[in-house]
Amino acid sequence: MVIPITGKTVVVTGGSRYSLGLNSWAIRRAGPIGIERSPARRGIGLGLVKKLLARENVVIATSRSSADAAHLLALRTQYGDRLQLTDLDTTATSSIAAWAEEVKRRTKHVDLLVNNAGVYGKRPNLEDFTEEDFLFAFRTNAMGPFFVVQQLLKQARGRALPRGPGWEEWRELLGPPGSLIVNISSIVGSNTDPTVSATSKGGYAYRASKAALNIISTTLARDLAEQRITCVALHPGYVRTDLTGGNGWVDVEESAGGMVDVLESGEPLNGRFLSYKGEEIPW
Repeated sequence: MVIPITGKTVVVTGGSRYSLGLNSWAIRRAGPIGIERSPARRGIGLGLVKKLLARENVVIATSRSSADAAHLLALRTQYGDRLQLTDLDTTATSSIAAWAEEVKRRTKHVDLLVNNAGVYGKRPNLEDFTEEDFLFAFRTNAMGPFFVVQQLLKQARGRALPRGPGWEEWRELLGPPGSLIVNISSIVGSNTDPTVSATSKGGYAYRASKAALNIISTTLARDLAEQRITCVALHPGYVRTDLTGGNGWVDVEESAGGMVDVLESGEPLNGRFLSYKGEEIPW
């Protein structure tokens, strides 16, 4: 457990060009190739980076091209070495593997990992969906977070975990003495939510990819508990950001602040699906 989230080492993944507030379900069009959430602009990722930096944490933020991440570069001038910028393409396992090695060179331990990178993709009519429409969403929204966790864990591969004296002081990049994995999901990935998910239509690829992320989260929660890793899925709300045109039900600051509050609440988190208000969301 990493409570409180102060003076910790935090990793926030994201894209390189666009931000989508909540999983912007209410956007009617996502463009010809989709839109990607990112801490590089005024979205959820950037909101989390700002919130976590203000709490005296060291933040390792990712972008496909950190040299072009203007908002992150501006924050770097303010926070110096407490904000570290790295390049990561979460759709390519080779990029993830190289990035994980770089993270290991930068820090001995990750207290908090936020898998924020996500895409909406196209929203065609049912008869117009293609295989690539599904793969586009799944690569980033489900496979990306899984392989980020996998590659960080692999940095300790070949080392036996102690179970005797000294166990309390044992440190891994991800794991002992304790790490928290947060997967940014969406309420539309719920199959039984009676509100948004039950009343909205379409979005097959996006919804399916977020549902897949949810099952990955619960499985990681079970499989990694012995390694002192907690895994939780969070719904950030429908957030007003640049690319929602200001539409939404909650500001970035409220969403980011709410999610941090949930993580610091002291309530059990492992294997749960919660909103930024701490509300339980049905699977």
